[in-house]
Amino acid sequence: MLKRLKWTIVLAVLLMPATAIAAVSAETLIQADVGAPVLDVTTSPEDDLAFLLTPKAVLIYSVDEKKTVDQIPLEGVYDRIAFLDSERLVLTRAKSSQIDVIRFNRIYAIDLKDRITKGPAHAPVTLVVFDDYQCPYCARLDRYIKEQILPQFPDEVRYAIKHFPLSSHPFAYEGAMAALAAGKQGKFWEFHSRLLANHNQVNETKILEIASELKLDMQQFNKDRTSEALRKKISEDVDNGHAIGVTGTPSIFINGKRFKKGDLIETILREVGR
Repeated sequence: MLKRLKWTIVLAVLLMPATAIAAVSAETLIQADVGAPVLDVTTSPEDDLAFLLTPKAVLIYSVDEKKTVDQIPLEGVYDRIAFLDSERLVLTRAKSSQIDVIRFNRIYAIDLKDRITKGPAHAPVTLVVFDDYQCPYCARLDRYIKEQILPQFPDEVRYAIKHFPLSSHPFAYEGAMAALAAGKQGKFWEFHSRLLANHNQVNETKILEIASELKLDMQQFNKDRTSEALRKKISEDVDNGHAIGVTGTPSIFINGKRFKKGDLIETILREVGR
């Protein structure tokens, strides 16, 4: 009898309603009219983007900017959407056994006006790298582009650098100013590659050493690398990077499309239609 009473008490305790230990607070952060019926939604947490499936397009909605920033036109009829990865979406129909996987790429506006580039001006592929002169990954990428990409695509690729010095690298900004100053004497690419090759020892001494090796006019070089005009260029590069979601280096864009993973050569081949 006692044993049965114990089990009855235990069961009664288990069946008792849980006592609330905290209240839940909720508030509406965003209310927006996207202009079309939303059939389904999926998200890309990394980019703070929501992909809204509507009857005629997938609307790409930026939570940070609180607006639709792009759209992907649809040819078929779908009512469900799922985010697969940074380049692919899965679209399905509730009463169909078929699934469609589509590749998407946002095309960002990257300002290259008055920037030094390597390769034909009207090349079908523009390869842009946001980099930092104390970044080891930037050094590795620059060597790969110089040794593999440019020799393989001499007529198809135009290569450009956008400077994005990170605050954690104390000499990255000075390195960018020095590279642009060398560019005023026609030696940007030589200075750029040598500085990246010495990314682990970038300092004032190394900057002056490279300038001397390249036989730059040192008086003009030192004047240019403190000029407001070059500071403005770096500031514009950084602002451009922030506007299109660059947070680290190297950040690669091919014809305005962010390259995140995969084979760089295969991506270029796809862009040139080979």
